[in-house]
Amino acid sequence: MIKFFRFIFLCLLSVILIVTVSAKETVIYENDFSNNNLSDFVLNGNWKVSNGVLETEKGTGSAYITYSIPKEYMGKDLRIEVDYLGFSSTGGITVGAAGDNLASSATDFFGYEGFIGSHGTKGAFGCYDKNGTWSGLVGVGQETIDVQDLHLVMEISGNSLLFRVMSLDGSTKYFGVEYTIGLSSLDVYNAFSGDFGLRKFRSVGGSFDNFKITAIEEDEMPTMGKILTLGGIAYKASKDLFVVSNTLRGSGAMLTYSDLPLNSRVNLTLEPTGVSKFFFGLDSLGNGYAFEIHKNNSTVSLYRLDKYDYSLIGTRSVPIGDTDYSVAIEICDGAASVTFDVFFDGEDALPSFDTPLDGSSRGFGFWLEGGKVKDIRITELESRASEETYTNALIRGADPDVLYYDGTYYLYNRINSGNDIFLVHTSPDLVHWTTRNVVFTIDDSYTATSYMSPNAFYYDGIFYLFYAALNSDGQQRVYYATSDSPYGPFTHKNGQVPVHEFAEIGGHPYLDESGKVYMTFVRFGSGNHIWIEEVKLNNGIVTPVSGTLTDVISPEFEYEIDGYGAIAEGGVIYKHNGYYYMIYASGHYLGKYGESYAVAKNILGPYTKYKNNEILSSTTLSNGVGDGILVPSPDGKELFMVYHRHYKSDSVEPRYTCIDRVKFVADPNGGCDILTVSGPTTTPQLLPSNIYRYDIDRDGETTLLDALKAFKHMVENAEYSGTYDANLNGGEDAGDVLLIIKDMLD
Repeated sequence: MIKFFRFIFLCLLSVILIVTVSAKETVIYENDFSNNNLSDFVLNGNWKVSNGVLETEKGTGSAYITYSIPKEYMGKDLRIEVDYLGFSSTGGITVGAAGDNLASSATDFFGYEGFIGSHGTKGAFGCYDKNGTWSGLVGVGQETIDVQDLHLVMEISGNSLLFRVMSLDGSTKYFGVEYTIGLSSLDVYNAFSGDFGLRKFRSVGGSFDNFKITAIEEDEMPTMGKILTLGGIAYKASKDLFVVSNTLRGSGAMLTYSDLPLNSRVNLTLEPTGVSKFFFGLDSLGNGYAFEIHKNNSTVSLYRLDKYDYSLIGTRSVPIGDTDYSVAIEICDGAASVTFDVFFDGEDALPSFDTPLDGSSRGFGFWLEGGKVKDIRITELESRASEETYTNALIRGADPDVLYYDGTYYLYNRINSGNDIFLVHTSPDLVHWTTRNVVFTIDDSYTATSYMSPNAFYYDGIFYLFYAALNSDGQQRVYYATSDSPYGPFTHKNGQVPVHEFAEIGGHPYLDESGKVYMTFVRFGSGNHIWIEEVKLNNGIVTPVSGTLTDVISPEFEYEIDGYGAIAEGGVIYKHNGYYYMIYASGHYLGKYGESYAVAKNILGPYTKYKNNEILSSTTLSNGVGDGILVPSPDGKELFMVYHRHYKSDSVEPRYTCIDRVKFVADPNGGCDILTVSGPTTTPQLLPSNIYRYDIDRDGETTLLDALKAFKHMVENAEYSGTYDANLNGGEDAGDVLLIIKDMLD
């Protein structure tokens, strides 16, 4: 075995490390209403306890009941939950708030409310005004609730809250909204007050049960005063951890005495319980990183540590069951990637996160809240500096759309430079882009303004460019222009006529196996909704097929709804194993922005959203990720998501285009495959696969014939094609020929 560590018992043994590593939950208040005593509450309305539940006497208006948490819990993370039973209309959780210009007393309530509304069929969230009367809705869901017994949960963290409406057992989610104080123009508050309670209409049926408020505090890592050996490596460990048969068990923390090798990979098997954390890149002062697997929340997260103070880099939702999982942490060439193999994909599992490493320390360790760690092995790696890689972001531009045609990738985006509107870039491999020419220009005959979101499509010998713009009345429309070349120019055959005379954006076409063409559009009304419709494309004219327009995706969960809006837009279709996958941008681009998907057996739906959306989420390293499409690698052996991201965390523009690997993996529980994305990445990644890079004629080997084909294309001065661009420089030249010959000789 390679000797990675010199087992030197350093003076660190005597250092007591106090680390914030896990959440400690303390129930502040709990009431199952098994008795009639309501003295803990402030009552407004005729509340009563009957048959073990809290309900109201009949009457008009709303009834409120509130509880004030003890002062020592003010400012801490909290969870408020209650069962709402047998309801027929409005009822929910109230969260008190304070502001600078509030009336001396509230007419109804100061703060926010998450509730069941509209005859008990949908979730909603809103706030009260400076006089304590209802101000209006901030977020509202769809009418999808068809039961009368629900569990309502409000989670408070800092100045943000998350409201969810779920089935009593938590297995089904009906609505969610994530909100930060001050986002809505209706909001008059600047802090939470510590008053929490319940409200319902007195005149309607419904009762509350199992009201509970829980404080969630960060736990402290215990003193690590004993020595444990796991996988041949010595660790300093806390007293409640044990190694039995080379398996780590118990609760607590342990850290290595010495650093990992400069380039190394840690593989292990985890049976998760509660919260499990893996420390890496750690120094003796507590600076480094932590990868967290939270079984109860079904999330994985990456944190940056600054003297053991945790800063979240990113979180993603994953299904976590009662079984063993493989975990891998790889450090190589100043970057790290961490993988939780939740879909049992083995060595082909996509990483959960990556990060550039800040510092050169290489300490490693664990934190366990029960569970087990076994089969740990550490492998020293060779540097990969000589490999061909890319690092996001790749090219400036928002709303990217990529057309892959005849061996070349064409990327269209907006420039809005005078009358020049859209520009095309080309690439042989999705990574190396060359700016070509303006493809769409307007003149005085054009009546539309504010052009955006070009989407290219090739059908029956014609290239179509769909785009969104404002008509002469300032209303959003989707237009299209055509060309006989992907380089344009794109012009309107019968003038600038929209696909529909209806307010919409988007315009993503899809050619089905049946030969029919469908398009998705985004329309408005209580948020942004995705519609799909069959269209006829004939000689450059687009005609909608009557009776096929269908509303398929609407915002309804917390990754789609926040204080900025309720957003589901984009709508890119990809068919896999008999299922239609609708990939869409979820959430407002200024808020919680990412990519999600839904699946259907029929292209017109109904579509079912993936339970663990989003599949691509913003991080502190890559913010504002969205507007994604799926594109194959040059040889078709890999799949990539092309998307844009913000310039930086506090600045949207200019936006940049990125790519990351996509895979379909088998669902361990059966059903359609799960779409996964390895991203958003910010460290070097291998180039998209291309076994035909030097094999121009694609006969399975590189020969002189391939060099001759490249030479012929060069001397003919033909239109650029990525097929012949072996050296990836954006042109066809002698360098391509020489590189093909070199590959042949090698």
